[in-house]
Amino acid sequence: MSKIRVLIVDDHQIVRDGIKRLLKDEDDIELIGSVGSGKEALDFIKCNQPDILITDLSMPNMSGIELTERLMKLSTDIKVLILSMFNNEEYIFSAIQAGAKGYLPKQDSTTEILLEAIRTISNGDEFYSPSISKIVLKSFFKNVKNTSVGDVSKKHQLTSREKEILKLYVEGYTNNEIAEKLSLSVFTIKTHKNNIMQKYNFKSTVEMIKFALRNNIVEW
Repeated sequence: MSKIRVLIVDDHQIVRDGIKRLLKDEDDIELIGSVGSGKEALDFIKCNQPDILITDLSMPNMSGIELTERLMKLSTDIKVLILSMFNNEEYIFSAIQAGAKGYLPKQDSTTEILLEAIRTISNGDEFYSPSISKIVLKSFFKNVKNTSVGDVSKKHQLTSREKEILKLYVEGYTNNEIAEKLSLSVFTIKTHKNNIMQKYNFKSTVEMIKFALRNNIVEW
């Protein structure tokens, strides 16, 4: 089985060393590089492309958001995980809009959460820590009254099972947790999620949850 190739980007050596220690004993994860700036990261991936790039937001010359935007323009398959001290709405949504697939605050990211984030993102899903998910949902609730007639009409396209699964995503459950809760396989859960995403052409889990809340598709 191929390993998940990870590149760390952070201007603090102590942070890079700490993440290295967390990853070194994982059989399915390979740390292929550790650099201190966005420019170094872009130079590195010219020769060695990681699967996951873990980056800080605040760095000299090029922020983590700018780095993410540059990577998306390069049309690479690299998935970005933001690991930052900042956890306000502005930074979170800027990172998501730039193309980041995950966001973790440094202050409450345990080894288990970081490893889960890497594996989840590698499998094609997005990952946000519980505290970040709460911030995102709170922001969505502020705009829940901004409902358009066109959006509401779409809710009738969902099956009862899809609504049930969507509700659990809104509540913050992961694929594995939903599968266990409904006594279904993770593959089945992902299939239902993909069906929902395709019906409305959602680009991300966040967009899917935002739609569900704005249109009262699920009770909360």
